[in-house]
Amino acid sequence: MSDNLDFRQLFEQTPDVLLVLLPDAPRYTMVAATDARLRATHTTRDIIGRGLFELFPDNPDDPRATGVDNLRASLQRVLETREPDTMAVQKYDIRGAHGGFEERYWSPKNVPILSANGQVQYILHRVEDVTELVRANELSHELRDRTRAMEREILQRSHELAGAERELRSANARLAELDSAKTAFFSNISHELRTPLTLLLGPLEDELADGAALTPARRARLQIAHRNALRLLKLVNALLDFSRIESGRLRGRFMPTNLAELTAVLAEGFRDAIERAGLTLSVQCEPLPEPVYVDREMWEQILLNLLSNAYKHTFQGGIEVRLCAPAPAGARLEVRDTGIGIAETELPHLFERFHRIAGAAARTHEGSGIGLSLVRELVRLHGGDITVESQSGRGSCFSITLPPGCAHLPPEQVHAAAVDAAPGNGAARTMTAESYLYALQPDASAALPLPSEASKRAPQAAGQAGPRARVLWVEDNADMRQYVAGLLGEHYEVVTAADGREALQLALDTPPDLVLSDVMMPQLDGFGLLAALRADERTRRLPIILLSARAGEESALEGLGAGADDYLVKPFSSRELLARVRASLARARLQREWETRLARINQELVAAAAAKERFLATMSHEIRTPLNAVIGMAGLLVDSSLEAEQREFAQIIRSTGDHLLTVINDILDYSKLESGQLPVERVQFSLVNLTEETLDMVASKAREKGLELVYELSPAAPNAVLGDPGRIRQILLNFLSNAIKFTAQGEVLLTVRTAPATSPGAIELQFAVRDTGIGVTREQLGRLFQPFVQADASVARNYGGTGLGLAIARRLAELMGGRVWAESVPGAGSTFYLSLTVGLATAPLRVSWQENRARPLAGLRAWIVDDNDTNRNILRRQA
Repeated sequence: MSDNLDFRQLFEQTPDVLLVLLPDAPRYTMVAATDARLRATHTTRDIIGRGLFELFPDNPDDPRATGVDNLRASLQRVLETREPDTMAVQKYDIRGAHGGFEERYWSPKNVPILSANGQVQYILHRVEDVTELVRANELSHELRDRTRAMEREILQRSHELAGAERELRSANARLAELDSAKTAFFSNISHELRTPLTLLLGPLEDELADGAALTPARRARLQIAHRNALRLLKLVNALLDFSRIESGRLRGRFMPTNLAELTAVLAEGFRDAIERAGLTLSVQCEPLPEPVYVDREMWEQILLNLLSNAYKHTFQGGIEVRLCAPAPAGARLEVRDTGIGIAETELPHLFERFHRIAGAAARTHEGSGIGLSLVRELVRLHGGDITVESQSGRGSCFSITLPPGCAHLPPEQVHAAAVDAAPGNGAARTMTAESYLYALQPDASAALPLPSEASKRAPQAAGQAGPRARVLWVEDNADMRQYVAGLLGEHYEVVTAADGREALQLALDTPPDLVLSDVMMPQLDGFGLLAALRADERTRRLPIILLSARAGEESALEGLGAGADDYLVKPFSSRELLARVRASLARARLQREWETRLARINQELVAAAAAKERFLATMSHEIRTPLNAVIGMAGLLVDSSLEAEQREFAQIIRSTGDHLLTVINDILDYSKLESGQLPVERVQFSLVNLTEETLDMVASKAREKGLELVYELSPAAPNAVLGDPGRIRQILLNFLSNAIKFTAQGEVLLTVRTAPATSPGAIELQFAVRDTGIGVTREQLGRLFQPFVQADASVARNYGGTGLGLAIARRLAELMGGRVWAESVPGAGSTFYLSLTVGLATAPLRVSWQENRARPLAGLRAWIVDDNDTNRNILRRQA
């Protein structure tokens, strides 16, 4: 016994993963296991005595698992052959320590342990866990596949890069050609523009210098021309400088300069204009230890651009110019303002060419967006650097640092000269501070007062009688504002505004007859003004003309698409402007006249409709009261013991009264429908009761003509629905009455079908009334539901009627969101349809005993059918 225990202990502690099974297929009871087996499968010795597959099933989350089937097959082969069976590597997941299945791979071998008589006594199940090996192999295959894929991708990318490189070289060559052509174009066109500009400026300055010979009006016109010629010269100079910088042809003339004195002289030229604007100017230029090499004309451009930019965007506070010598030497210029500042997101783009900050407040919208980018290029030509610090609403500070000496400059562009502070005097090349501001802000030096105040109005032209149209003219350029105001002032009362925000307030306070507005303006541009005016009820219909320097069909379409009445492109002639304004005012006047006329007509129609309603209500009451008495008395006579002939006369009187009452009711209902006075209800009602009650109401007429009334109710139809039973009954009564009226013999069939509705909690109902009467033609069918329309003259003569019943049915169906239509064959009868959506009742329908009782209906045969239209249960009701 001791030897047996030592053997079991030796077996259990062997490092191999072993399991001893009984050959009791299909259970294969486990009778012994090594500790290594228990560790590998996260089990304990509690498994001894349990079936192999009871404890080790396939992973239920793996639909392709075959571990159990493969192991069973191997064990079966061992039992049949009594030979060892080595299995291929198997994927056989086992439960992990936390209960979930783990992906595992095994290399199994099943060895039979035979008894003395050669029978299988035990099966030794030996496995090796090769999970890591399999994963490493899979990873190797994956890496190899990835490597091959990467090699293919790299090869493909190399071909693509080679092609892209060729295309890039070709594109760069084309871009270089285009850039060269662009630079040549700007250079040539700038030169071509400067020549006529020089010829413009010279005579203009000569004329302005001859002050004694000029009248005030003539001087004002010449000053406008002179200011705008200077503005154009500023733009041309900037374009020319850019073209020279890009082509490498802008050569400086760098000379040792007393930079403090030069900077102070240039900055002081701005003082008058800045102080007139209510701002302060502080100039602090410390003497520098040594001269600084600068191109004086370039430095003048740098400083004037920075100062004018600060002036343009500063409305209170002041501007500070400071020059000092940073360590170890050189010069540092700071231009600081207390203006609107620059948003952090805009700072990286500030020195980009043609970049303009959208919506930035400024004294004027003038500018090309190249001033700061040109400053940076000119500073770089000096070997210096420019930076900016700014916060929205708290101002900006531009800083320029220049290195000392001239070693950083091209030797051929360095010149020795006497140190002085005189600015450059090349009249064709540079602009003084006065001229710079003169071009930037015309109001700063205008000789005559311009109509810049929004409240200033042009006087009425002499000899013009009556009030003149009032035009609001919006333009930030004072010269343009004055010029156009003068043109319009001869014909209209003109109110001017310098930006869109001011114009909007003026228009809302006192709406003008027309708004004429430039597109590009500070504060609020033309499109923003247009949108704001169209959004306010007070100015929504104002005629608005936009002016813009952006030419082209797309710009015009953009303006008209935004809601403008007209779009005029600069430059324009005075004749064209006046014609456009005159046409827009005329259109607006005609529109107002038509609106006034239409409003008056609408008022008259409303009054007439109200009068008609009062008349119909009064007449309806006045006619119904005696008519009800006539019908009632005639009915009593019919039911009395009069002679047969007398009862026949009484019956004629009652029938005639009923017909007249129907006519009156139809006219009154149609009138209410036309005026929208018939509301629609949504109540719960019984579909079966509605059908039978409607048939009850026409049963006597059918009995008189010897007709049978039949109804078919779909078994899928619910009993309780939500809708307007009164309106539905009125339509069905109209259909049934017409069917009985126009049918001589046979039957009248009412069917009720159902279909699923598109909205939840609802059902589609379709009522159909079919008769075997006279029918109508296709042409008559198209006009059947129009008011006062009957099939033909013979119908009207033989059967009577107002021609309103079917029109009322159509309008009632439309009120309930449904529709009506008809099908007919002449001589073979007609079918009239009503289709509408009703709600499904969520609560059980409660009806009284009286409503639910069986009601006898004379001459009525009721059919209830199933889906196959069979097994009709005939319910005959007789009075």
